[in-house]
Amino acid sequence: MTDVKRFNMILGAIAITILVTSCAAFAYTMVPKGDTDKIIVNGVDFTWSDIENDYEIISFSVGDLDFEGVKLSEIIEDADIQDHETYQYKFTGADGYQKDVDWDDVNTGYIVLEDKKVVFTEQTKSFWVRDLVTIDIVCINC
Repeated sequence: MTDVKRFNMILGAIAITILVTSCAAFAYTMVPKGDTDKIIVNGVDFTWSDIENDYEIISFSVGDLDFEGVKLSEIIEDADIQDHETYQYKFTGADGYQKDVDWDDVNTGYIVLEDKKVVFTEQTKSFWVRDLVTIDIVCINC
């Protein structure tokens, strides 16, 4: 009988260890990994306040959702990227979520300041990246 109690105690300890480890891993994944105070575009830093003050805020709609944001193409052009139309771009959020798009999508995209996210008007919501931290060039013909 004592062997059954001991076995149950060991199973209980293992179950608690697994539960605590799972909760810790989940909590770790929820912590933002990037600096959300700025966006780094091909090595050039843009703070959210600079974007809000230096660029025209435009109202736009996607389906039945209304937003206010800054044209993404203007920020890309100001990051001194030569031949910007020939590249694809990788957008990365603070949580590590990434999406690659081409110039046509960038040209119809906006950065929504309120949510710190990028919205592509011609793409599904799965292409939108929240808590945007970096925009990198993806080489096409290298």
